[in-house]
Amino acid sequence: MKVCLFLEHQHSASWSSGIRQAYDNHVRALHAAGVAVTGDPDDDFDILHLETLGPRSFYLAEKFSGLRPMVIHAHTTAEDFANSFVMSDVLAPHLGRVLAHFYNKADLVIAPTLYTKGVLERHGVARPIEVVSNGVDLHRFASLRRARSLGRGRHLLSGIVVFAVGLVLLRKGIDLFCEVARRLPHLTFIWFGPIHRAVKPETLRVLDEAPPNARFPGYIENITEAYAAGDIFLFPSAVENEGIAVLEAAAAGRPLVLRDAECFAGRFVDSENCLKASDPDGFRDHVTRLAAEPNFRLRMGEEARRFAEAHSIERVGQSLQAVYARLL
Repeated sequence: MKVCLFLEHQHSASWSSGIRQAYDNHVRALHAAGVAVTGDPDDDFDILHLETLGPRSFYLAEKFSGLRPMVIHAHTTAEDFANSFVMSDVLAPHLGRVLAHFYNKADLVIAPTLYTKGVLERHGVARPIEVVSNGVDLHRFASLRRARSLGRGRHLLSGIVVFAVGLVLLRKGIDLFCEVARRLPHLTFIWFGPIHRAVKPETLRVLDEAPPNARFPGYIENITEAYAAGDIFLFPSAVENEGIAVLEAAAAGRPLVLRDAECFAGRFVDSENCLKASDPDGFRDHVTRLAAEPNFRLRMGEEARRFAEAHSIERVGQSLQAVYARLL
């Protein structure tokens, strides 16, 4: 079995999002499962697996329809595009229709969570949908002592650090993050991730008005240092199809403080493998307790790590291999 795993502009340095990390995870997962992989659709292959929408991906879907078994990964939905960039709220409904048309070209669609599967079905995706996590490379987070020292030194961090990782977007809860920081001025809050030039103007206003204890260093080369440097992962995102940053924080053994949102329901259980809140005061209370109680912080981090272990690269590789086998 040989799979063409194709990501639009896969060699571009501009890919720094969760989709690129998911693609890298899938390549590692397939190698771990012993599946031959190519990224070149001009090679010989048995199955075409398209990672995301784009002009060439759309062309390949048309070209190989009926000629090769085709899998399309549903990393993007209208819901996770809205409330992100300039005009995204206006364009999101139209994108939803385009995505449904694209996904319906597949023999099988892969969704990273049951939540995303439900979203796709509501948008009219009629092809079979399998749920397979994007996974997390546990080996990257097995030993963080050196990365913690480097990350803390590089960003001049000390004490308990509350952090997030990802694009700086309203949809991801940057406004709530800053509100919690404002309520806890004695703690350092830092959001690691790029600020896209096309973000909504409201996002820039939030950053301009952020309290002095909230910091935004932008894109960092070694993201493992970010997870190592922080102590409490505060991620008040409203919509995530899976949330690779959440999986990575969990793999690093950091306690998770998440928004009580539909996208996290079922997978994450309040007071078991995470803490949930829906307003700034609720987030403040969770962060305050985690900061004040080291044993509680350690226990919640251990539970998060256990969650991550169920989403290992090796398990993802086995799941993808089983999906492909059913198509041959």
